[in-house]
Amino acid sequence: MITYKYPEEKLILLHYAVKLGNAEAKAILDADVVRNTNEARLLSKFYWEMVDQAVKDRGTDISIMEYEGFEHWLEYIFHTLNGYLVSNGYESEWDSESNN
Repeated sequence: MITYKYPEEKLILLHYAVKLGNAEAKAILDADVVRNTNEARLLSKFYWEMVDQAVKDRGTDISIMEYEGFEHWLEYIFHTLNGYLVSNGYESEWDSESNN
């Protein structure tokens, strides 16, 4: 199960899954679990697409990111997803997307 340090992390992830029209990422996030390498790659790729969009938005698209700073939230989410995927055997899937 994906464990978030802050509940806002999941809210931000779900917000961007909807905004980016990524139903597969939303389903993974709703389930709070990655079941296979394909889902691990998909979630990793989604994270980096979300980062690109959040940078374009400059944190103004979702209020929680405005007052704390979107960079901090992206870093929190990075550590959550990285920790989850690596500890569940998906390090290569995470690394392959983060190196693109």
